[in-house]
Amino acid sequence: MTEAQLQNLVADYLRVALPEGSVFHHSPNEGKSHVAHRVKLKKAGMRTGWPDLEIFCPDTKPIFIELKVGRNRVTPEQNKTLNNLASLGCVTAVCKSLDDVRIAISKFVKLKEKGGVNGKF
Repeated sequence: MTEAQLQNLVADYLRVALPEGSVFHHSPNEGKSHVAHRVKLKKAGMRTGWPDLEIFCPDTKPIFIELKVGRNRVTPEQNKTLNNLASLGCVTAVCKSLDDVRIAISKFVKLKEKGGVNGKF
Protein backbone atom coordinates (compact mmCIF):
# COMPACT_ATOMS: atom_id res chain seq x y z
CA MET A 1 0.00 0.00 0.00
CA THR A 2 1.29 3.49 -0.83
CA GLU A 3 1.00 6.47 1.51
CA ALA A 4 -1.56 7.98 -0.89
CA GLN A 5 -3.67 4.80 -0.67
CA LEU A 6 -3.39 4.79 3.13
CA GLN A 7 -4.34 8.48 3.20
CA ASN A 8 -7.48 7.77 1.17
CA LEU A 9 -8.41 4.79 3.35
CA VAL A 10 -7.96 6.82 6.53
CA ALA A 11 -9.99 9.72 5.09
CA ASP A 12 -12.84 7.32 4.21
CA TYR A 13 -12.69 5.93 7.75
CA LEU A 14 -12.66 9.35 9.43
CA ARG A 15 -15.71 10.46 7.44
CA VAL A 16 -17.79 7.74 9.09
CA ALA A 17 -16.04 7.18 12.43
CA LEU A 18 -15.57 10.65 13.88
CA PRO A 19 -18.28 12.01 16.17
CA GLU A 20 -20.76 14.63 15.00
CA GLY A 21 -19.23 18.09 14.80
CA SER A 22 -15.72 16.84 14.04
CA VAL A 23 -13.61 18.03 11.12
CA PHE A 24 -10.39 16.80 9.60
CA HIS A 25 -8.04 18.12 6.97
CA HIS A 26 -5.22 16.72 4.87
CA SER A 27 -2.43 19.18 4.09
CA PRO A 28 -1.21 18.25 0.59
CA ASN A 29 2.40 19.35 0.98
CA GLU A 30 4.04 16.06 0.05
CA GLY A 31 5.59 14.96 -3.19
CA LYS A 32 7.50 16.76 -5.87
CA SER A 33 6.31 19.92 -7.61
CA HIS A 34 7.77 22.75 -9.62
CA VAL A 35 10.11 24.98 -7.61
CA ALA A 36 8.04 28.10 -8.33
CA HIS A 37 4.92 26.35 -7.02
CA ARG A 38 6.71 25.27 -3.82
CA VAL A 39 7.99 28.83 -3.28
CA LYS A 40 4.44 30.16 -3.73
CA LEU A 41 3.05 27.62 -1.23
CA LYS A 42 5.77 28.36 1.32
CA LYS A 43 5.16 32.10 1.00
CA ALA A 44 1.46 31.47 1.66
CA GLY A 45 2.25 29.58 4.88
CA MET A 46 2.89 25.95 3.91
CA ARG A 47 5.31 24.34 6.36
CA THR A 48 7.78 21.62 5.50
CA GLY A 49 7.22 18.71 7.85
CA TRP A 50 3.56 19.48 8.60
CA PRO A 51 1.63 16.30 9.55
CA ASP A 52 -0.60 14.61 6.98
CA LEU A 53 -3.81 14.95 9.01
CA GLU A 54 -5.29 17.50 11.36
CA ILE A 55 -8.32 16.26 13.31
CA PHE A 56 -10.56 18.43 15.47
CA CYS A 57 -13.28 16.82 17.59
CA PRO A 58 -15.59 18.30 20.22
CA ASP A 59 -14.21 18.30 23.76
CA THR A 60 -10.69 17.10 22.91
CA LYS A 61 -7.30 18.45 22.01
CA PRO A 62 -6.38 18.80 18.33
CA ILE A 63 -4.93 15.59 16.87
CA PHE A 64 -2.14 15.58 14.28
CA ILE A 65 -1.19 12.37 12.49
CA GLU A 66 1.76 11.63 10.25
CA LEU A 67 1.18 8.62 7.99
CA LYS A 68 4.05 6.35 6.96
CA VAL A 69 4.14 3.06 5.09
CA GLY A 70 6.81 0.45 4.55
CA ARG A 71 10.29 1.63 5.38
CA ASN A 72 9.42 5.33 5.16
CA ARG A 73 10.58 7.19 8.25
CA VAL A 74 9.72 10.49 9.88
CA THR A 75 12.01 13.23 8.58
CA PRO A 76 13.85 15.60 10.93
CA GLU A 77 11.45 18.40 9.87
CA GLN A 78 8.42 16.20 10.59
CA ASN A 79 9.83 15.16 13.95
CA LYS A 80 10.48 18.79 14.91
CA THR A 81 6.95 19.81 13.91
CA LEU A 82 5.35 16.89 15.79
CA ASN A 83 7.39 17.76 18.90
CA ASN A 84 6.39 21.43 18.59
CA LEU A 85 2.71 20.52 18.32
CA ALA A 86 2.97 18.15 21.29
CA SER A 87 4.62 20.88 23.39
CA LEU A 88 1.61 23.08 22.60
CA GLY A 89 -0.70 20.44 24.06
CA CYS A 90 -1.79 18.78 20.83
CA VAL A 91 -2.04 15.03 20.40
CA THR A 92 0.46 13.69 17.86
CA ALA A 93 1.00 10.24 16.38
CA VAL A 94 2.89 8.50 13.62
CA CYS A 95 0.72 5.77 12.12
CA LYS A 96 1.53 3.01 9.64
CA SER A 97 -1.95 1.54 9.18
CA LEU A 98 -5.64 2.23 9.58
CA ASP A 99 -5.56 0.24 12.84
CA ASP A 100 -2.76 2.51 14.15
CA VAL A 101 -4.93 5.55 13.35
CA ARG A 102 -7.98 4.00 15.00
CA ILE A 103 -6.00 3.17 18.16
CA ALA A 104 -4.34 6.60 18.34
CA ILE A 105 -7.61 8.49 17.96
CA SER A 106 -9.70 6.24 20.20
CA LYS A 107 -7.53 7.13 23.20
CA PHE A 108 -9.01 10.65 23.03
CA VAL A 109 -12.23 10.44 21.00
CA LYS A 110 -15.36 8.29 21.28
CA LEU A 111 -15.51 6.90 17.74
CA LYS A 112 -18.74 5.72 16.12
CA GLU A 113 -19.39 2.00 16.02
CA LYS A 114 -18.01 -0.12 13.20
CA GLY A 115 -19.95 -0.21 9.96
CA GLY A 116 -18.88 2.61 7.70
CA VAL A 117 -19.12 2.71 3.95
CA ASN A 118 -20.62 -0.56 2.69
CA GLY A 119 -19.55 -2.23 5.96
CA LYS A 120 -15.92 -1.45 5.00
CA PHE A 121 -14.82 -0.58 8.52
